[in-house]
Parts: sequence; structure tokens; C-alpha cells
Amino acid sequence: MKKQEKKKNWFKKSTRIVGMDPVTFEEWWRVKINRIQIISIFLLLAVILFFFNFAIFSYTPLGYLLPENIKNKNKQKVELAALKADQLERKINAQEKYISNLQKVILGEVSVDSIYNIENISSPEAINIISDTTTSEAEKELNKNIQQNAERQKKNQDKIFDHLFLFDPVVGEISQKFRLPDHPGVDVVTKKDAPIKACLNGVVLHSSYDDKDGHTIIISHENNIISVYKHAKTVYVKVGDQVSTGKAIGVVGNSGERSTGPHLHFELWSDVGPLNPIDYFSFGK
Repeated sequence: MKKQEKKKNWFKKSTRIVGMDPVTFEEWWRVKINRIQIISIFLLLAVILFFFNFAIFSYTPLGYLLPENIKNKNKQKVELAALKADQLERKINAQEKYISNLQKVILGEVSVDSIYNIENISSPEAINIISDTTTSEAEKELNKNIQQNAERQKKNQDKIFDHLFLFDPVVGEISQKFRLPDHPGVDVVTKKDAPIKACLNGVVLHSSYDDKDGHTIIISHENNIISVYKHAKTVYVKVGDQVSTGKAIGVVGNSGERSTGPHLHFELWSDVGPLNPIDYFSFGK
């Protein structure tokens, strides 16, 4: 009981605050306040100070000094990095699709478009077609522009190859020449187990075995140039490898159903389509 009374008395104990003249000791004012009131005043001041600081750091530039805002800045950097990574991933996926489609074209895996045969039409009215075979002036002008663009593109292609050092992938005799659309490359008969060498610096896009073409290597070079090496006995490279001009990438062989003897089937492609390797390589002759 005595302890409880002491606690109550401690809270109720008053304190007198007096203001007076330090010289004459004349009293100007006085305040009588107990300890409960003092604690209440301090709590009220703490609440006011808290809201005052909250308003300053929330609605003024001083808020950037808070650790929380520093975390938000780091969060923004992380989000920006994630966005850039997502954009880079999309570009890589698009490039992989392009490479995959290019491999299918070069390897002959793309199906040929269907051709509409007029002989299969049963209706007599359907085959009564009147065609105008005359050439208009606009068509002549268009044909002229197409030929000029084709010649200009061929000259630009020649200039590109003039600045490149192309290395013969093998040395040997041409057994089958370049012929479109059936044979977009050349077959070169050479010595047994002769090394196959990269014709130019580049990156390996494809390196695997195919039932028809055997061990096949496809390399991407600068200026959108692609070189293809088929029917190898052994390959030394894998997808993604960097190769230099003249580096051995495999051994001449007879792999695949389309091969009838040891030789190298070599193709050269650009952004305009397959090129005749004879125009750019001597194959040691």
C-alpha cells in the first residue's frame, strides 16, 4: 500500500517554475505544474516533432537523404538493368530464330511451296483464261531498274570480297560445279583425310550430323557471309567457337546418304543468296 501511495505522490508532486528579474528578484510570472503534466507536454512535443520531420522529409528534397530513398534508387537501377536484360534477351532470341531459319534453308529442310496445276481443274469455264502478254512501258522501266540494281549489288558484293582474304578450304579437283537450284555449291575431291580449313574468320553457327549431308559445319563471317562444309569425316569445332582463317575445322570424309565418295561439298552464301565458290576460290589450282 505504501509503495502505491509513493508512486501516486511522485506523479502528483508539483514543480513551480518562476520567472523573475535577476537583479531585483521581482517576480514576473509563475507556473505550477506536476510531473504528469510535464510528461504529457514532452509526449505532445515528441508527436509534433515527429509529424514536422515527416512532412519535411516526405514533401521536400531533403527526403532523398533518407536510407529508404537510397534503397528506392537502387531498386530503380535494378529495374532498369532488368529491363535492359529483357531487351537483350529478346534480341538474342530473335537472332537465334534467324540463325535457325538460315540453317534450315542451307540444309534444305524448308519445304518447297506448292504449285497450282491448271491441269487438275475440272471445270471447263475455269481454264478459259485470256492473258495479255504485251509489255507496258512501266513494266519495261521496272525491269530496267531491277537489272541495274542487280548489277550494282553484284559490284558492291565484289568490292566486299576484294577486301577479304579468302582461304581455300581444301585443295583438289572440282567433281561437280555450282548449279542452281539443285546444287548451290561445289564438290571438291581431295586426298584422303585431308584437313578442312575455315575460309575466313568467323563464328560457328552449326556443327552436327545429318543423315543426308553427314557431318556439317556452318560458319558466319563478316559482311553477312556464310560458308558451309558438308560430308566431313570428323569435326573439330562446336557451335559458338571462334575460328580464324585457315584453321582446321574438320577432316574430309564420306558421311551422309548424299555422298558417294570422300569429298567436300562447299557452299558460300551472302545476303543475296548462294554464290558460286569458283568466282572466289581456286581450290589450289
